[in-house]
Parts: sequence; C-alpha cells; structure tokens
Amino acid sequence: MNRTDYSFKFSLFAKKVQMFSYGDMGIVVEKEPDVICAYGTDALHKHILCAVPLCEPKYIRGKDFTVSFFEDNTALVKVEGIMIFIDYNAHKVATCPELQAYGSDDWGRDVGMEWNPEFEK
Repeated sequence: MNRTDYSFKFSLFAKKVQMFSYGDMGIVVEKEPDVICAYGTDALHKHILCAVPLCEPKYIRGKDFTVSFFEDNTALVKVEGIMIFIDYNAHKVATCPELQAYGSDDWGRDVGMEWNPEFEK
C-alpha cells in the first residue's frame, strides 16, 4: 500500500500550526500554550472532522512528529509513543488508551474505535 509521510517538530520558534493533505484527507497539528491537538480535516483544512488533544507541549518539545497518509483513505499521526489512526471512510479514530477522540457534527460524536496493532505497520 502506498503511503506519503511528512515529518516536523515543534521547537521554541517553529510555526504553531502544521498542515498536511493528501487526496481528500487533511491533518492539522496545532500547538496551543496548554495543549497540542491533532485534527482530521478535509484536504483544504476548512472542515474539522475529528479532534484529538494529545498532551501539554512540554512533554513532547523537540520530538519528531510523523504524519502518514495511506491510499485507502486512512492516516496515522505519531509522536513519542503517541499514535492516532484516522479512518476517513468509516469516520472513526483509534488512539492509544490515554487519549480521547472527538467527532464533528459531520462525523457524529462517537468516532472512537479500538486500537489495532496492525495500524502501526
């Protein structure tokens, strides 16, 4: 399966918002003073489809983020042991147990699905 990867890190003077897209899918990772949040969006980043607050910025300062898009309309966001898998077709999100995914009105509020180790491959 083809995949497209992007990498970045948040540093002291880096941009506070990182945006990526592939096909109809978009990922936005935003650094606020008290939380870093990942959003699944449309390709133009105009519609938020789901949101996952990750953690306080101090816990992953300077760590490498990887955003991967797959041709089957799924995406993976990884940083320092934190992983988020987004299935754009099913309107579902799987996260590590410590995180909570929130859906939009378009996708519905119940977007959570169980983590599958296959997502990491």
